[in-house]
Amino acid sequence: MEEKLWTKKYILAVSILFGICLCSNILLSVLTIFAKNLTGLDTYAGLMTSVFTIAALSVRFAAGVLLDKLNCKRVILSGIMLMIIASFLFIRCDHITAALIYRAIQGLGFGIASTGASTYVTKMCHPNRLLQGVGYAAIANSLTGVIGPSLAYALIGEHYDQFELLFIVATLLAVGTFLLMLLGKDASQKMIGSSSANEKHEKINWGILCLPVVILFMNSLTQSAITSFVSLYAISLGFVGAGSFFSVNAVGMIASRLVMNPLVKKFGPFKMILINSAVFFISVFLLSKVTAMWQMLVMALPAGFSIGAISPIINTFMIQNMPVNKSGIANALYYSSMDIGYAMGSIVWGVVAMKTGYVNVFFISALIQMICVVLSQMQRTLFKIK
Repeated sequence: MEEKLWTKKYILAVSILFGICLCSNILLSVLTIFAKNLTGLDTYAGLMTSVFTIAALSVRFAAGVLLDKLNCKRVILSGIMLMIIASFLFIRCDHITAALIYRAIQGLGFGIASTGASTYVTKMCHPNRLLQGVGYAAIANSLTGVIGPSLAYALIGEHYDQFELLFIVATLLAVGTFLLMLLGKDASQKMIGSSSANEKHEKINWGILCLPVVILFMNSLTQSAITSFVSLYAISLGFVGAGSFFSVNAVGMIASRLVMNPLVKKFGPFKMILINSAVFFISVFLLSKVTAMWQMLVMALPAGFSIGAISPIINTFMIQNMPVNKSGIANALYYSSMDIGYAMGSIVWGVVAMKTGYVNVFFISALIQMICVVLSQMQRTLFKIK
């Protein structure tokens, strides 16, 4: 008999993760516009993402250790509280220095809360349903990629200037998520991984984790170009409805997570990573060639599908190849790999955009995905993984 996945505890855990990610995604794609409105410079637009991700990265591993040793619920609540404070302070923000400070506080909160909530979700999954549990949690995350930008663009208005209302809504969302977490019980310290090999060792096998970490980093490097500069790219080309790109992109992510579990079982995780890295390369490369908004939307779907497929596969692989009672560290490693990619990407792509234009941002970032294809094939060959 197949173990039950959709328990009350799992549903609550996924709902909390959804709330935390929504609080982030409602601001992620539009704060670049907010920064450019304040300064008129693309470099500051990129810094809004970089400061956020660097701050989140700085607390990932500390949060992972605390989650494996202390009260999971309290760690998550502390992170959400920082997000509430930052969103509230943004309401009256009118200077770029203050904005960067508040964004750093928000990043700290998100780093703690998202690492905690992801670990909380995996602790509520039966070991034999881990890939599905992580996949459905990733769908919840992807839904915030649809709802967040769509809601954000609706709130800031067609002239992109109603940010005070956006920050009020972001604050209320964070408060609601905090109250939801209060209803949850603290997670047990049982191990989540389903691999029997997981029980045979106590030390982390960095060798087998190295290439997945690099692949995740490079995917995030490319994804940061999309997150930080698609809106400005569309506006520069005179396109209307830039926010719809993120909705279509997130639909692709959701679709991938609905079908990827049986595909991974049939073809193996790293073959699917290889295929989706190739699809991501083609999508982002063609994104640099668009001449109309409908073309951009067409590229948004496969780009979302491919990045949505890769992330939960690698996340599950990390958890299953970690020692007993290291699920917090596994999630910290997963998010840290992405954070470094986003942080570096936002700075690098900001410079590229300023020096050579938005087209080259997407052209160069697309080429990075060819390296991911090579690395996924290396992982299959070196460790004889499908």
